[in-house]
Amino acid sequence: MKKLVVTLFVLAFAAIASSAQDLGVIDPAVQQQVGMTLTAYYGVKDALIDSKADIASAKADEILKSLDAVDATKMSAAQKAQWEKLEKLIRTDSVHVNRNKEVEHQREHFMKLSNNMYALVFGFKANETEAYLQYCPMKKASWLSKSKDIKNPYFGSKMLTCGSVKATVKKGVS
Repeated sequence: MKKLVVTLFVLAFAAIASSAQDLGVIDPAVQQQVGMTLTAYYGVKDALIDSKADIASAKADEILKSLDAVDATKMSAAQKAQWEKLEKLIRTDSVHVNRNKEVEHQREHFMKLSNNMYALVFGFKANETEAYLQYCPMKKASWLSKSKDIKNPYFGSKMLTCGSVKATVKKGVS
């Protein structure tokens, strides 16, 4: 059973990664702008680790502002298509986290937000440092972290170290 779950997890992220097609050379300014979205995402993750709904809400607002700051005019047609798809999905879940003050509801939207952030960061090579794709087997959900140390945003202090590193996203921004 454990092997089946791991296989399904790998297949799910292979699908996400393949949807984040090779977008060619990304404008460095766009990479930096998208990287700001990742930084704001880490703020949401950290707030959920601490079970602080008010801070998660404020950090989700930072994600929304960072999305507004991305200059899509510097993107190729393929990049723009991928950006528009992911931006819409990330915006939807960020709005839910921002407007809802219940940490459990925020965590539910964080699951989808994490999958789409992975596709965005992977596709646009927007991480200034290595990022780690981590997985919680209890929640069957993943998240991105800038540290290899497991700090689970889905259960907070109840199961802080539940999870493992499943992949490393190499530094993308040069």
